[in-house]
Amino acid sequence: MNKKLNLIACGINHQTAPVHVRERVAFDSSSLSESLFDLVHATHADEAVILSTCNRTEFYCINSEAQRIYDWLHVHKRLSAWNLRPYCYAYTDEAALQHLLRVTSGLDSMVLGEAQIVGQVKAAFTLAHSAGTVGTQFLRLFQYLFSACKTVRQETNLSKHPVSMSFAVSHLLKHIFTTIHDKGVLLIGAGETVTRIAKHLKTLGVQRFWIANRTAERAASLAETIDATIITLPMIPQYLAYADIIITATASILPILGKGMVESALKKRKHRPFFMADLAVPRDIEPEVAQLEAVYLYTLDDLQRILADNLHNRVVALAHAEAMIQAKVNDYFTLLRTWEAAPLIRAYRQKATHICDNELRKALRLLQLSVPAPQVLQRFARSLTNKLLHTPSVELRRAACSSQKDLLECAVQLFGLSDEFER
Repeated sequence: MNKKLNLIACGINHQTAPVHVRERVAFDSSSLSESLFDLVHATHADEAVILSTCNRTEFYCINSEAQRIYDWLHVHKRLSAWNLRPYCYAYTDEAALQHLLRVTSGLDSMVLGEAQIVGQVKAAFTLAHSAGTVGTQFLRLFQYLFSACKTVRQETNLSKHPVSMSFAVSHLLKHIFTTIHDKGVLLIGAGETVTRIAKHLKTLGVQRFWIANRTAERAASLAETIDATIITLPMIPQYLAYADIIITATASILPILGKGMVESALKKRKHRPFFMADLAVPRDIEPEVAQLEAVYLYTLDDLQRILADNLHNRVVALAHAEAMIQAKVNDYFTLLRTWEAAPLIRAYRQKATHICDNELRKALRLLQLSVPAPQVLQRFARSLTNKLLHTPSVELRRAACSSQKDLLECAVQLFGLSDEFER
């Protein structure tokens, strides 16, 4: 029994397609259920999951073809004038499972080893399951997938070293503060980098934020997201002493925080430590601030050195992770072959149980007729053995008569008779 998985994985990602192409084929979560139904109907797939993120749009199907999926995508997204082929890839069976494992483990991500993709794949699977486009095969496969990827991430260094600015900042904070839940955070600037770090700190439990920005409009959106208080740049000296963590990234030509301002704030806070991350070029914080006791000042270069070291560690772990993924692929197909044998094993056991029950009823009847128990047991054992071995014995004789040596050799292994035949 060599039944294939009939799995196909196809789509586009950040490595094969520019952003303007990825935008055109992205799926909105609000209409994804409808799209899944349409995909299954149009491509005759038995099961389907769609993964759509900013970096990839991929389709995972059981019993379908890449061409059908791409034909459907052109119609569904109204891409009649487009040729997606140069941007697309497709994998089947073992290669498809390997690709799914690499994607979910973060090996195929823009940032090697990033953990966010695991949640995105789980969300895609959950939505497809709710939509009714997940059946027995995907239930089994994705359960194995998530378990395997958890093992890969735990047993390699892929997720042990931060490789984004947000994680680098939180990583350094752990070395300075035992907890950050009760700390105040002053954000100077409201650009993309500051916004990402602020949102990350919010997920870590920080409750108090102040945002100082040149324009209140730019700060308003972030303030609403993290429940922050907006202040003006001239108000920074008033609030600085209340903040424990300062994250700054502005386009200012001159420093915003000077040594004197920080010294005054330190006196007000009785020299409780400051963590400062200056991510601006030119710098927002005077370099002399680093000379102050109880101030831990990190520049953009400091954080990038940490990220470079950590990325190197992840690249070193990559070979180990790839080997583990290949082993997981092999293990799954071994399991698949085992599952294929399950109906045969179940049928054989049911047949044996049926024979045993019949013989047991005969034995009980004899006992009711007062036939001695030893005699009944002996007859029961002999009759049960003959019934169980009758069909295999007939087939083995037939195989011997027709010189089916392969079948006879399989029987030796199947019945565990290797030792007897080696003597």
